[in-house]
Amino acid sequence: MPTERFPGVRTLLREIGTWQFRLPEQGWERLTGAVGESEGVLYGRTGYADETLYVYGYGVGEQEHCFVYDTPWDETHRALGGGTSAEWYDGVKTPRAFQVRYSVAEPWRHVVADPLLKEMMRRPVRRLGTRPAVRNLLTAGAEEVLAGIEHWAERLTFLRRVRYLQSMGNAQSAGWTPAMAVFGGLVGTGADTYAHYRYRAGETQYVFAVQPSPPGAEMTPEAYSPQASRKERRAHLGGARKQEQAFRALAGGALLRVRFNPRDPGEHALELPPLRPGEAPPVIDPVTQVYQLEPLTQP
Repeated sequence: MPTERFPGVRTLLREIGTWQFRLPEQGWERLTGAVGESEGVLYGRTGYADETLYVYGYGVGEQEHCFVYDTPWDETHRALGGGTSAEWYDGVKTPRAFQVRYSVAEPWRHVVADPLLKEMMRRPVRRLGTRPAVRNLLTAGAEEVLAGIEHWAERLTFLRRVRYLQSMGNAQSAGWTPAMAVFGGLVGTGADTYAHYRYRAGETQYVFAVQPSPPGAEMTPEAYSPQASRKERRAHLGGARKQEQAFRALAGGALLRVRFNPRDPGEHALELPPLRPGEAPPVIDPVTQVYQLEPLTQP
């Protein structure tokens, strides 16, 4: 019987509700033969419906072997209902590094050496497959992340703090501290294109990466927000595309006006330049997510 072919790790995680129970289940066996050691990363939680999954991986050479651990509970209703015993992952902060021992001959076979995380070995896991390994997942600075954005893009949600980017016209930011950001340019290609910029708040430099195109920019008016009128949908999608055009039109080194929250300087509002003289600056879509690369703050 032929073995089922699976898409890459990125697609599997994005469509985990479709693929989870088709992925190969892997139990825990005593390792035999030559054994290697590696540092793994428990990335964090994902899931769908009543499934709560933890994603983890560890590097062997140039490849990262990736897995999902399915918790024994419907975590949403467990939290609401109470009355269940504590689990090993309660209160665990992610991302978290841990030690792994693996079979050199079959590197996807492994055991968890971490005293807390080895509790995962009480249940089978699902094997996602491999993807290119990335070094310094928990410590890489902005330049290292931006230089390898094609591999970091699918990991950023787990590894770096995500914020919602605001427009300068937002009433919330009116009393915040004004500053000037320096636009660094665009990195990556296709769906993994990111714009990056930086500003200083006191003695601290803040560096951010954001996709020029907000969610929904490529959707048709019929597919986006069906409860809204056609005119409203067209206006919204038009604004999203203006936002992308404005980011792509910027030259490296361009100065951008920002306002940051003095109590939390990573929270900020940004003003994009008008696309044409005399026009108002594009309004940033409120669902635009921006990743804080420096100072390094994990989710």
